Amino acid sequence: MFETIAIIDGEPQNLAYHQQRFESAIKQYFNAQPQWQLADMICVPNEFRQGNVRCRIDYNAGEFQQRFFLYTPRKISTFQCVYTEDLDYCFKYSDRKRLDLLKTLQADEVIIINNGKVSDCTIGNLLFSRKGRWFSSRDYLLKGTQLTKLVEEGIVQLVQITPQDLPQYEQIMMVNALNPFDLQRVLPISAINFVR
Repeated sequence: MFETIAIIDGEPQNLAYHQQRFESAIKQYFNAQPQWQLADMICVPNEFRQGNVRCRIDYNAGEFQQRFFLYTPRKISTFQCVYTEDLDYCFKYSDRKRLDLLKTLQADEVIIINNGKVSDCTIGNLLFSRKGRWFSSRDYLLKGTQLTKLVEEGIVQLVQITPQDLPQYEQIMMVNALNPFDLQRVLPISAINFVR
């Protein structure tokens, strides 16, 4: 499994949320006790101490590997709904083949409709606004660290969302560890292609 952590000017972001998910994954998936604290594991090389950096930590019950990459946000301007049944991604598995196969040439990113409910896209959680309030699907595949934080802060409410509900919303935003809540990244709901 892996964690992706944003490093801004040498400082890891939202480590408490990543630590919580890391510990939960080790306990549930490997039936073991976590051996490390992420804060102790992360050693940012000098060449990655400026700007926005993506830190990826791949791990299992006894080993970990960390890599660093300069981060350039991916431009997303259109979404395509794709439909799945019983898709499971409750942990950040290193093998992402099932998610990667969902990508389409017709849009920059997909909205995964899993078992008839809106869930996530392939790289993060989705937020939807209506009348100034923000919502996200309670049927997410993976509860990301940004989503956890936004729900705890009362900025986002988890609700059930079906594909039929989507036109009732006004805006859409993708969030993940490297793309926090930012109104400059909001897209109109018309950015979604609903055609199956």
